[in-house]
Amino acid sequence: MSENAFCDLYQTFRLPLLRFIRRKTGDAHLAEDLLHDVFIKAESSLDQLRDNQKLQSWLYAIAANTINDHFRKNKPAQPLLHEIPTPTDEDESFIRELECCLEGFIRSLPPQQASALRSAYLEEMTLPEIAQRDCINLSTLKSHIKRGKQRLKELFGECCTFQTGRDGTIVDFTPKPR
Repeated sequence: MSENAFCDLYQTFRLPLLRFIRRKTGDAHLAEDLLHDVFIKAESSLDQLRDNQKLQSWLYAIAANTINDHFRKNKPAQPLLHEIPTPTDEDESFIRELECCLEGFIRSLPPQQASALRSAYLEEMTLPEIAQRDCINLSTLKSHIKRGKQRLKELFGECCTFQTGRDGTIVDFTPKPR
């Protein structure tokens, strides 16, 4: 495609794509950045477009994938013990008591789940980094993490009784008799 043709393409689709991206992200500045990425991707893969009649849907597909990629890459991992509020001085020992159980519980998990949880929450790696390092599919990694978190919740439930506040956060716990 010639430079003039690409400029025409840009002029034709810039505003509609920008509105689309802005609606999906809710952020005007981010929308501008992602729009830029969309046109870079479109220009570099234009030779893959076989049917010019599908140009608009092709561009919107690139935009949707770019938005999804952005949010996947920039999604912060949820804290492992997300039910526990940020500790203050007076409840620091509360957190330490739970943390002492955590390593033993993680060791009792299947190796894939234990490794995924350690990497994501203790080493603070992103999910794509872990998937690449371990040569596994991102959705498989997410399954390992989800199952591991479910099992940890069960293990904590077996060893302790938790009292929650109105908002559902843990305010205290009592070890169960053994």
